[in-house]
Amino acid sequence: MGMTGGKTLEKPIHWLFFDVGGTIFDEESVYRMHEDLILGLLNKNGCNVGEREFRNAAKDARKHYLPRYVNHLIWIFTEHEKLYESISLEFERTVNKMPYSTFREHVQLIPGVKDLLLELRQHYMLGIIGNQPAAVRKRLEEERLTGLFPVQAISAEMGLRKPDLRFFLAALAMGQCQPNEAVMIGDRLDNDIYPARSLGMTTVRLKIGPHRHQPVLSPEYLPHYTCTSIKGLAKLLTSDELVAHTSGAELMW
Repeated sequence: MGMTGGKTLEKPIHWLFFDVGGTIFDEESVYRMHEDLILGLLNKNGCNVGEREFRNAAKDARKHYLPRYVNHLIWIFTEHEKLYESISLEFERTVNKMPYSTFREHVQLIPGVKDLLLELRQHYMLGIIGNQPAAVRKRLEEERLTGLFPVQAISAEMGLRKPDLRFFLAALAMGQCQPNEAVMIGDRLDNDIYPARSLGMTTVRLKIGPHRHQPVLSPEYLPHYTCTSIKGLAKLLTSDELVAHTSGAELMW
């Protein structure tokens, strides 16, 4: 564990809020599936995009905080409004028609997460704040995780998406929790760390998965804690070192 400087203020933590994709469920397979579909549609429509060029563009799109990187990938390889609209529409239709079995196949629990959640619920109240389709609730039920989370804020059900602060505030209100009593754990600096920190929540970045290359663009995006594995996350969340922060200091686990 290393400290980069700054001052911390200890306060009691009562709630741990988890992102869903990239924190509870592995997103790598979903991203790959979507990217394969986009690449196929681009070439089907005569764009002649190479595999390496496309993969590099996808990595850069995630790295640079693009909220709808699918739209970006289609646009940069078409730069033609009608063709862009046509491919985007076909992509959305294809994804929406995919059966639940395909969703289930590509949305798998990150190893070690379930055991960690079972341990944490003995010490904290747990919640989720996720940009997810309604189908994710069934996946949570299948993994017998639903009962672990008294607060379940899912974007498809609430009509709000991160990084909208109203989404976070709604989740906090559901738990009757103040921001300085809560921790947000997520893999994205733009959707998880920045908005949660701006509200006064303590933030933990799980630096794994498709968004692990996101750079910290300014101090507002700096997580209070950074974990590079589930093992490191478990060590932090089950230790006495986890304290509420109001400013500064990034701790590496």
